[in-house]
Amino acid sequence: MRTSVDVEIAVEIARPPEEVWAFVSDAERFPDWLEEFRAVTKESEGPVGEGTVFRYTLDPGDRSGTAEWVEWKPGQRLAWDGPPLRRRGGGIRPRGSFEVIQIGPGRTRFISRYRPELTGTMALLRPYVARWFRKQRRADSQRLKGLLEAPPN
Repeated sequence: MRTSVDVEIAVEIARPPEEVWAFVSDAERFPDWLEEFRAVTKESEGPVGEGTVFRYTLDPGDRSGTAEWVEWKPGQRLAWDGPPLRRRGGGIRPRGSFEVIQIGPGRTRFISRYRPELTGTMALLRPYVARWFRKQRRADSQRLKGLLEAPPN
């Protein structure tokens, strides 16, 4: 059994799009604003772009997997996909995208879309997984906004 969740979160950030893009496109900074990410490291050679592979570690449970940038439009949009991260009786395949849009001088709309594919028992838990993603990603987007809008030290 397979099904997917589709969660889209948009937040306005009082920073120029170049600064928002620099932060959100740096996967190694995911642990700064995506709560369950403990670490992210680049595994592939060469510059970051389409085809770049990252290894991530999540809490709780010290789970690890990989994801690849499958779309890369510098300054605008990136998308990822990866093999399923196995859980008891099922799995969650990481898929999604980030988009950065200028909405005014020094103002940016950041749109994050999460489309994980659920298999096995995780597919049966779809309503709970969808609710968790919406709640968690809203909190993560607010954390991102706070980090980017904070006055420099």
